Amino acid sequence: MAFLIALFLTVTVDGDGQQPQFETSFKDTFEVEKSLTGHYVVLSIDDGHRSVYEKVYPLLKRYRMTATLAVIVNTLTGQGVNYYPGGSPYYLTRGEIKEMIDSCGIEVASHTLSHPWLTRLDSSRAWQEIYQSRMILESLFGVPVITFVYPYGDMDERVRRLVKRAGYQAARAVRSGDVNFWLDPYRLPEFELRKEVSLVAAKSYVKNHRVSIILLHRIVEQPQFFTEWPAKEFAEFLDWLDQEGVKTVTIADLYYDWRREVVAKLISEIRPANDLLYSDSLFKYVDIDATRTFQPR
Repeated sequence: MAFLIALFLTVTVDGDGQQPQFETSFKDTFEVEKSLTGHYVVLSIDDGHRSVYEKVYPLLKRYRMTATLAVIVNTLTGQGVNYYPGGSPYYLTRGEIKEMIDSCGIEVASHTLSHPWLTRLDSSRAWQEIYQSRMILESLFGVPVITFVYPYGDMDERVRRLVKRAGYQAARAVRSGDVNFWLDPYRLPEFELRKEVSLVAAKSYVKNHRVSIILLHRIVEQPQFFTEWPAKEFAEFLDWLDQEGVKTVTIADLYYDWRREVVAKLISEIRPANDLLYSDSLFKYVDIDATRTFQPR
């Protein structure tokens, strides 16, 4: 997965400086249209609504895909509202999440304790939301939690420092851009599947990005709210990813691959110096008379 670090695209920026426009060569365009093998998608699921188990999980199993699930901890510990007015579960249960971990290898990420606007909290309360949520999730599921997802995408430099201090290795924001751990692993961008987003637009985004983080909240039959996306189109989207050879990974996968790339780069920089030292040592013992009896120089 060393591909993940080569995430630099040629871009131009519109006059407003906001939307990057991607440029590819004719050869690259032809290869993308032919097949998307070598492209990678993170299905980044926020909040952990019940529809994930009902509409997303069966498709993950069918296509042998994985995802990153950002969990609001209080929905699991009984401190948050976890039921529809009629009494049916609104959020995933601990058992359902554990099943998805075991079956699909999903990554559990922290989405705080109570889903607050972090920049509006003082540092003590923000730290509690960020740090304790990680500790509880690791205790509940017995897996490392290294990814943080900002509620509402709300963060600033202070919040990012707290996230890093709490032991997270990556954090996903709500913003456009290219996934690049070399530049900023604590403001990873996404493309959100909202009610108004078409299937064509979702496919186009994946085609134009070697690595895509696709954000979704609720997958339902008939979307009513802006954070919902139709189940039929989601099924078609995953089928298309499968047919085109796109591989799903988690945000943790991206981080670990980036770390391996960093280590490989450090080794490659150190090795020439070591090779020089090793080559110097060859001259310490010399076969003076060609008898293969080496004498100290």
